[in-house]
Amino acid sequence: MIRAGIFVGVDRTGQLQQLHDAASGARRMHDWAIGAGMIDPGNAKLITDASGPVHPDHIYEAIGRIVNGPGVDQLILYFAGHGVNINRSEVWLLSDAPERTSAAVNVRGSVDLARYCGIPHVVVISDACRVAPEGIQAQNVVGQDVFPNNAASDRSHPVDQLFACRLGRTAAEILDPGEAAGSYTALYTEELLHALQGRYRELLDAGADAADPAHYLYPRRLARHLEAAIPRIVAERKLIARVNQVPDAIITSDALWLARIEAPPAPAGAQDTQGAAPAPAPRVRRHQARRASPGPVTYTKSILAPSGDRLADIVARHPPARPVVLPGMAAMPGLHDPDLRLSVLKRIAAPFGPDRFESQCGIKVRGIPVALAMSAYADVRRLEGPLPLIRVDAIDGPAASVLLQFADGTGTLVPAIRGYVASLTFEEGELVDLAWEPSTNHPRWDAYAARKDELRALRALAASASRNGRFRLDVSSADTVGRDMRYMKSLDPALALYAAYAYHEADLDPAERIGRMSRLLCEDIDASFFDLALLSRQLRGRRVVPTDMIVPPVPLLSQGWTLLRAHGVKPHPALEGLESTVRQSLWSLYDPRGVDRIKQALSTREVR
Repeated sequence: MIRAGIFVGVDRTGQLQQLHDAASGARRMHDWAIGAGMIDPGNAKLITDASGPVHPDHIYEAIGRIVNGPGVDQLILYFAGHGVNINRSEVWLLSDAPERTSAAVNVRGSVDLARYCGIPHVVVISDACRVAPEGIQAQNVVGQDVFPNNAASDRSHPVDQLFACRLGRTAAEILDPGEAAGSYTALYTEELLHALQGRYRELLDAGADAADPAHYLYPRRLARHLEAAIPRIVAERKLIARVNQVPDAIITSDALWLARIEAPPAPAGAQDTQGAAPAPAPRVRRHQARRASPGPVTYTKSILAPSGDRLADIVARHPPARPVVLPGMAAMPGLHDPDLRLSVLKRIAAPFGPDRFESQCGIKVRGIPVALAMSAYADVRRLEGPLPLIRVDAIDGPAASVLLQFADGTGTLVPAIRGYVASLTFEEGELVDLAWEPSTNHPRWDAYAARKDELRALRALAASASRNGRFRLDVSSADTVGRDMRYMKSLDPALALYAAYAYHEADLDPAERIGRMSRLLCEDIDASFFDLALLSRQLRGRRVVPTDMIVPPVPLLSQGWTLLRAHGVKPHPALEGLESTVRQSLWSLYDPRGVDRIKQALSTREVR
């Protein structure tokens, strides 16, 4: 296997707090890769601010040399430094950020390009915070894609991603008790290196060839170890009051190793009373070892119980550190996770407002007053009542975008679909849920009514987990999901959106699966969502026009904005620059400048 590595460390970023172990952590990773014989020195690039500012072009050029070179089987891209999440998408901040808005790396867009760059296996490792940016200056940072947009391969390849912390959390540096005063160590990189060096024998798998004496570390086993080890280290060092760090990972490969250990060390304390070395551990072929690892647990009855408080029941029955797996739909983090607040789950799942409109199509909103509603391809009318209600009638075509402007001046685009009632939920100024349910006076309602409680619970879980970057599909049941979508698409199209983004992160061939969902939705409602067309790569190199029957003309979920450049997609000229007006929100929410731009585009009927 021919491997390459690019190791980036930035201690000083603009006026942000100076780090102490980012540059040196990148150097230790670089030294491990070369010293262990993992990577030829000619294929290993160290980029740190120890010798000057780090710019996106430094990383882009280093990756470009690998991608356009003789060819490698695996590329490791490691980063240590300051990071933020902007609309649920990671951004690495480089030396001149945030004052220079382009001095950053768009991780999501780069990962998307990496899938098609022609390298069979890319591993992205991030020892950086993933908190929301503070202040307007940081919010305006626009990360750059650092992989070439050359589409060298028509087929996607696995990209594994390992993060030092979950979305919305920080990655810690601590004083190293074993070193001189003032010496700091990054928790995650320290433990990562221990595993890569083969310190933990139980993580290693024997080679498939019995004649191969080496043992191997695979990304999935490494990710599970780090997720358990970092909180344990925090507790052991009595740092719980100061450090809240749980690693995260998105693993799409199972047969591709990350580290090769020629002679695995004996387990600690395994020497016998005579001082003799312990007997070697039994050789286990890799595929056998991987079958032996525990799989996810399914809690079907607690989620789909016919009566009682379903969400509270899930929480009460849920054991620590096990995923909730929705049958044929999704695997999510445990609801013991404080990031998934039961109160928010209940609020999203609870129905509200009217379940029908005389026109069989409408919009209802909770959590914020509506100041304006307009559409270029439908008649909209605000109705009087305790909740903001908008009746939609005379849609020109199967669907149309409706602009809602709220009392605080922000706004969003909502697809109005014939036969459906759209519902919006706001929490603390953020649009946390957008759902579509059949109007009860439409023929679709009877099928929906039979499963409405289940669907509402599923959507609430998906929305709450997505807010924290933790909605993941069980890709092994992908075919089942595809079959289920033939039924589910007719009931709540929002589930197709959540599933599409989860597939895009975790599937080996997401475009094909998402394209199938997009076609199924189109067969049912004669229209599709921008996000489905984007993620299935149907929009590469083109813009959306009104005759496409794609609504809205821009991403519904805000994380979709970070993928436009990677897919070569530009908004309609009337909406260019809209990305800079997107607020921090799960679903796309625009500031007053963006609302004005959308108004102008709708008034000329240039967008649907």
